[in-house]
Amino acid sequence: MSEDLAAVIAEQLRRSGQTSTVYHSSDERDRLRTAGRQAGRRLDRPVRTFDTAARHPRCDADQCGAVLIALTDWGTNPLERQLAETRANKAIDHALDGP
Repeated sequence: MSEDLAAVIAEQLRRSGQTSTVYHSSDERDRLRTAGRQAGRRLDRPVRTFDTAARHPRCDADQCGAVLIALTDWGTNPLERQLAETRANKAIDHALDGP
């Protein structure tokens, strides 16, 4: 299971440099953070995992929050930098065009 999760996270990291997932228990949080580190090893890139430890609005469990997994070297590659700029520009254009 964690290998499949690591593969999914690795693909998300490869595409955008980060991913965030809501957890509902401390075991789930630990599993997400472990899978995030495994994903970094698969990609041979440095990864940091962060636990918000803040209750997520969609969660009614006591131990709820979100785990953020990010490549620490995202954007050092010129293509990744260009991708990030393009996405940011599209988001700005969308916001300016309105609903």
